[in-house]
Amino acid sequence: MMAICWRYAENKEEAIEFSNHGFVKVLLNLKKYKKKVPFELWVRRVVINEVIDQLRKKKKYREKVELREESAMPFVEESPKLSENQTERIEWIKLKSRELPKVTGKVFNLYAFDGYKHQEIAKMLNITEGTSQWHYSVAKQKLREWSHKKEA
Repeated sequence: MMAICWRYAENKEEAIEFSNHGFVKVLLNLKKYKKKVPFELWVRRVVINEVIDQLRKKKKYREKVELREESAMPFVEESPKLSENQTERIEWIKLKSRELPKVTGKVFNLYAFDGYKHQEIAKMLNITEGTSQWHYSVAKQKLREWSHKKEA
């Protein structure tokens, strides 16, 4: 869960703070856990929701919220089934997603890496579902452009 917190935090202390708040939320809501959903996925969703709530609270006190550069994160293996080339590509996408506009980057991370649907993202970020889809589309287009420049 720390990897999720790092993706949205500005520094190590904030990532730890997000993680602590997330796990407190998990413990307080254990009675709501339904066994039909894998426990790890349920915990992940609770932590992500708590991180978004914390970011909203912080936004009231400051204008800018930056995503933490994931290259500073401890390495977390994505999947043992991925080839080295696929793993490098995912890491490149994560790194470049930091260069996207803030809301576009949040939408992209929530959809592409955290598995949220546009309807859920819209509620979390107080935007419309169409706006969430637009941000994701813009992110994909920008990443494609950067990829073509990289390959050229």
